[in-house]
Amino acid sequence: MSQFRIQRKNFLPHQSQWWDLQTFFKVLIGGYGSGKTYIGALRSIYLSYLNQPHAGMYVSPSHGLSQRTIVVTLKDILNRSGLEYTYNQMKGDFHIHNWDGHIWLGSGDKPDSLKGSNLSWAGIDEPFIQKKEVFDQMIARVRHPEAGHSEIFLTGTPEQLNWGYELSNRTDIDVGIVYGSTLENTHLPEEYKQNLLSAYSDDEIKAYVHGQFVNLTQGRVYKDFDRNKHVVKRTDLSNLPVIIMQDYNVDYASALAGYLGNGWIHVFKEYRMNNVNTYDMAELIKKDFPNGADLYCDASGNSRKSSATQSDHSIMREVGGFNVKAPRKNPPVRDRVASVNKLLRSGNLSVENCPNLIMDLEQNTWRLGDIDKRDIKQTHLSDALGYAVNYLFPVRKKTMASKAW
Repeated sequence: MSQFRIQRKNFLPHQSQWWDLQTFFKVLIGGYGSGKTYIGALRSIYLSYLNQPHAGMYVSPSHGLSQRTIVVTLKDILNRSGLEYTYNQMKGDFHIHNWDGHIWLGSGDKPDSLKGSNLSWAGIDEPFIQKKEVFDQMIARVRHPEAGHSEIFLTGTPEQLNWGYELSNRTDIDVGIVYGSTLENTHLPEEYKQNLLSAYSDDEIKAYVHGQFVNLTQGRVYKDFDRNKHVVKRTDLSNLPVIIMQDYNVDYASALAGYLGNGWIHVFKEYRMNNVNTYDMAELIKKDFPNGADLYCDASGNSRKSSATQSDHSIMREVGGFNVKAPRKNPPVRDRVASVNKLLRSGNLSVENCPNLIMDLEQNTWRLGDIDKRDIKQTHLSDALGYAVNYLFPVRKKTMASKAW
């Protein structure tokens, strides 16, 4: 059996402090890029060593997120450590051959699927955007009688004053909590840190940079919009490229047209139709822009179909003649909102002739941690705007930092 040694010289202070906790529940609450996923993945490998051959489970908010974060990070650590392993994607099982260790991957979007046999340990990545039921399921399952070292660890960024906030204030259970700030991560470029600080409001910085629980569920979504400042009539932009911004829907399909300048956008036309499909929208917008334009839209349009044969993206390309630009997956809602607010604060986003978009920007509010979408007429135009703004001016740009961080 191989020995497994942890190289701690590159640990951040809050990672070391969290690693040394002697409690059954170990909680690391940190900002974006504070090294939570890396240290959680490393901990799961270590626990598979301590508990061999008995398995533990590492739970992500969804299967897709697990593949993009947990699986990538586990493989990165295992490969760089020279450990022999196999990964069965169908079963969601990492088997580390050096010591017969097993890491089972779980998906928190289906809590019932987490039920099953005894576990020796459990880890939950980004627990505070998951249901408390996931946490409860892990408590019920970590009960293996032959476990070498049982524990449940949680690593995540705080989201609202939810069950995670309640957990952090409990004194009746064996829980240890460490807080970590993005700014403490010396492995991140300074540009990344400064970009976060400039993108978020004071309360959002407390949550998403410093890892503090803050009430972000109240008030206007686009709080930096002021019609006296941002509703502006402009006549000097005809030499600039036009861009289209679209949110795919059947009930109130929505799109915007705007001019794209050097670091700014001026929106000058809105499209809003009920009970139509993507073909109808493509034809409508094409009438105004027969030569096509860059189109920024919802990432789901690559798979969402308005017909039996074509995706929404395909329809906009082939019928409308537009150059579709969309990310592989949609950004988090709060990133999209933060990118719009950042452009509003800097005076680099203006609007004219768009009464429904203005209503969106003035009236959209938060509800239960998300944008309130109970009125089916609202939010679609501002969503379309957000897709374009976050694509062109993202609040979290890709960095050259190591995958481990």
